[in-house]
Formats: sequence, C-alpha cells, structure tokens
Amino acid sequence: MAFLPHAPRWRALAVLVAWLLLLARSGAFQTASDHAELGLQIFLGWIREDGKNDKPANTRRNPEVADRAQNQTEKARREYQQSLNIYRSLAQKDPETFLPYVAATLNDLGIIDSGQNRVEEARKEYEESLNIYRSLAQKDPKAYLPKVAATLNNLGILDRDKSRMEQVLRMYRELAQKNPATYLPYVALAHNNLGNVHAAQNQMEKAGKDYQEALKIYRELTQKDPETYLPYVALARNNLGNLHAAQNQMERARREYLEALKIYRELAQKNPETYLPDLATMLNNLGVLDSARNRMTEAGKEHEEALKIFRDLAQKDPDVYLPYVAATLNQVGMLNRDQNQIEEALKTYRELERTDSQTFRPEVALTLNNLGILDSAQHRVEKARNEYEQALTIYRELAQKDPEDYLPDVAMTLNNLGILDRDENRIAEARKEYEEALEIYDAFAKRDPEQFTIDVERLKKLLKELPKYR
Repeated sequence: MAFLPHAPRWRALAVLVAWLLLLARSGAFQTASDHAELGLQIFLGWIREDGKNDKPANTRRNPEVADRAQNQTEKARREYQQSLNIYRSLAQKDPETFLPYVAATLNDLGIIDSGQNRVEEARKEYEESLNIYRSLAQKDPKAYLPKVAATLNNLGILDRDKSRMEQVLRMYRELAQKNPATYLPYVALAHNNLGNVHAAQNQMEKAGKDYQEALKIYRELTQKDPETYLPYVALARNNLGNLHAAQNQMERARREYLEALKIYRELAQKNPETYLPDLATMLNNLGVLDSARNRMTEAGKEHEEALKIFRDLAQKDPDVYLPYVAATLNQVGMLNRDQNQIEEALKTYRELERTDSQTFRPEVALTLNNLGILDSAQHRVEKARNEYEQALTIYRELAQKDPEDYLPDVAMTLNNLGILDRDENRIAEARKEYEEALEIYDAFAKRDPEQFTIDVERLKKLLKELPKYR
C-alpha cells in the first residue's frame, strides 16, 4: 500500500498571546495604536510641508487593524518601519517618552517577521526590544518587567529556546505572587509554551506536566471568568490530546478532543463568528484520530461537519477559509476514496498557490500524492505515475531550501512511486526509488528513531521482496 506523510505540517502563524494579552489588559494596546497613528500623522505632515503629498494625514489607516485584516503583510511591515524610524528620531530628543514606543514597535515588527519566516530579522528586532525593556525595567520594574517577560516569550517561541521559556515562566510566577489576578494567565501561557518546546524536543513527559499545569490554572480562572478563559481550557485540552496522540495513547487523546469539542460547540452557539472556525478545526482533529483508530463512520461525520462549516465561512471570507476547505476536502476525499473531492482540493490549492506559493506549494504536492494513491488503487497507472512525479518534483525543490521538513516527503513519494513501479514489473526503477527513500529515512532515523525506524524497516522489507516481482 502507498503511504501518506507522517503528519500534516501546518505552517501557522504563532499568535503571541502573552504580548497581546499584556497590551490589552494594561490599556497600552490602544495607547500604542494612538501613538502609531500620531507618528504617521507627523511623518505625513513633514511630507506635506515639503509639498510632496497633499493627502490628509488622518486618512491613513492603523496598520495593525487595516493591513492585517486585508492580509497585506508587506504594507503593514513598511508602515511599522516608518513608525519605528519616527520613534527612533523622537527618542533621540526625548528617550524617556519615546524609547518605550521604539521597543513596542520593534516587538510588533518581530511578530510580523517571524510570521513571514524572516527569522534573523525577527530575532534582531526582539533582541533590541528586549535590551530596551531591560534598561527601562531597571528604573521602573513594575511597568516594564512584564514586557521583558513578554519579549523573552516571543524570542523563546521563535527559537524554541527552552532556557528562555523557563526564564519566562519564573518571571511570571514571581509577578503572579504579587498580583495573581493579573499574572496567573501568563503563568498558564508560559506552561503551555514550554510544553510546546518540550513536545518539539520529544520530551513528552515534561510536555504533559506543562500542559496539565496550564489546564489546571485555566480551569481555576474559568470559575471566575468563564467568558475569557473557557477557550483556553479548550486549547489546553486540544494540546493534551495532540500529545497523547503522538504517544499513541489514542483513547486518552480522544477523551481530551471530545472535551475540547464540547467546549467549542458551547462557545460557537453563543459566538459563532469567533468560534465556528475552532469548532471545525477540532472536528477535523477528531476525524483524523477516529480514522486512525478505524472508526470510519465517526470520522466521516466529523470531517463532513467540518467541511460544511468551512464552506459556509469561505462564502464570507474566501481568503481566510478556502485553505481550510481544501485541507478538509483532502481528508474527506481520502477517507471516502472520493476522486472528485481530492481534485477539488487540488484545484483550490493551485489557485491559492498563484498568490502564495511558499505556503501552498507543499499542499499542492500533498494533494497530488493523494490523487496518485487513489489512481493507483483504481489501476490508472499512468495517471498515478504522473501525479507522483509532479509531487516528487515539488518536494525535491522544497527540500533544497528546507531539507529537514521536506526530505521525508521526498522519501514518502519515492516509496509510493516505487510501489507503483514494482506492481508494473519495472523492478530496476522500483529498486532505485526504494534505495533513495531508504537512504533518506535511515539518516533521519539516526536522529529520531521513534518516528522513522518504522519507515526504514518497511523499505528494507520492500527491497528484500523485490526479486519476487521479476
């Protein structure tokens, strides 16, 4: 049989909740926005005085709200850079007033750049912001230590830096001892982020403890403020479910997913605009799990409900939700062996690829691989070969830039192509494809035996059996 990839590689922008919560709770978010607008007005005022622009300054829109809403990231980045230049100039004359805005704008730029995979730029911006906040915290620790912690949190997320995340946790615990009402949420968030780092480093027991601690705190907070913290309980449940699934503890994972699903249904009834996307995503997670446990009826219902929600959302906001429609079509199509649904997914991904190749080219390759699996099963050999070869070309191209992420996909596609060639008695081609796939998997298994040893053993077995097909 052909094999699907190990796990979907969702390249989602990490929402840096600590920073946004901190600004929202302190009132600084509106202040920062107001000053960003003021800075742009000053800048445009200078231009008007030079006779270079007669457009009124107050027609400029807030980049945080308008540009992100329109997904115009590059434009937003330019406007933040404009603001930063203005604040730097103002800070030279009045550092006490404007250095905090330099730091805040650097942090905002870091968030944008990390989301665009500009890792080096984001790191420099975060580090400069951190240095400023540390300097300010020496004079006013009450005001600026929380921002030191938030910026460290962003750096820790960027680099998956365990030591930084542990430092963040210690800082928030100290702050929570003095002011638990304000800072306990950040303690929970720090546990959650540290759990993500531990999970990424395959330290599952430590990750589980962090997720459990986050869940415990969020439950306590929900007793007093369910409207704010119930969504975080659901998120913590989902994280625990993901962790249990990664450890092949499927029943425990399913219990956590069902608890999260129950919460998201409740939230979506009260606020569908905000929580229907979370409900659909949770349904898809549960569907993947049920499919892996051979609960095909339940999985089909879960994916179909998710697909309906995402289709409805895409009617109103196609830019945001069409990718989710395509991903769910992929899942439902493979579950139902429905060629039409997979082809619709491919058509959608190809359209999305035209505007964002970096994000959606991998999904085109994945969908081509899925079509190859279906066509191979239906003995449409040449069509399957063409789809596998297209997928392989894309994955090779991606692996040149990012071998860690995409070489396993190269190996997976070679595996599938080798099976097709073996069944067509093209033994020399099959052997070559198996051997290249084995070489890739063997290198990865040395670093991560738990994930890749099974692939190594499968390829060795396939190679050993090849003479039987002569």
